[in-house]
Amino acid sequence: MNGERSSDEISGCVPIPYVGAAAVVSGRGYTLNKLPPVNADVTERLRERLRRPPTEASVPVSLPVLFFGDLFSARVVTVGLNPSDQEYTDGNGRLLTGVRQRFATLRTLGTSERGALDDAACDEAIRWMRHYFEPGKPIYRWFTALERVVGGLGASFADGTAAHLDLVQEATRPTWSALPAGDRGRLLAADLPFLEWQLRAFDIAAVICTGKTVSEHVRSRLGVTVENTGALARIKWWVGSAQVNGKWVGFAGWNYPLARPTGLGASGERQLGELLRERLNL
Repeated sequence: MNGERSSDEISGCVPIPYVGAAAVVSGRGYTLNKLPPVNADVTERLRERLRRPPTEASVPVSLPVLFFGDLFSARVVTVGLNPSDQEYTDGNGRLLTGVRQRFATLRTLGTSERGALDDAACDEAIRWMRHYFEPGKPIYRWFTALERVVGGLGASFADGTAAHLDLVQEATRPTWSALPAGDRGRLLAADLPFLEWQLRAFDIAAVICTGKTVSEHVRSRLGVTVENTGALARIKWWVGSAQVNGKWVGFAGWNYPLARPTGLGASGERQLGELLRERLNL
């Protein structure tokens, strides 16, 4: 998200409307207070990623954010650059705790290094990620505009039909735009294969890229063919498709972050989602 969702552009958080913990997820036949089971092989791959050592730029005691929301039920995923450092710390660099805490950390899991995480600790960290959009959680307001686009697509972070991923799973300090180009390149080389695995391993109908850099990397990794382009206010959008594990998946994106002045406004963000939904035949 960073870069496409820079922590320098974010202040505070707002709740995303939630349909209720007992709401049935469309077409899935289960409720959010009873999450669907997870394939054992998938679980092990997620645990392996959590145990990978941090980079020099990783926020201290943080864990990689594998996803925001319930990727196991989502049919639409949005993709950003990398998690903001402020998913783990406040504006002064202090670790978030108590009701302000968004994710499990090494400290809350009772260890000093990622390699020492046992299966139970990894699963607890994953639980925090799956429940990111639950009512009362301190969700970044960056997601508010994106939720309106996702709503136009006929999905929602709040009810589990949408989730968010990043090219790079590490929250970094300094933030993405301030990292040396070499560091950014190494992070992408290390983490893009995991993102590609996620997009291939989960049953996803549409992938939405939240900026130019994200669009370029996702299209390259998945062999996406761009079929349609256009403009809405200051946003230049594109739509395409690719075969992913023998199934056609829709892909779409735009040129720069919704956190910047786009000329869309709330109604335009919803309109962007509706436009993309029509072109993706969702």
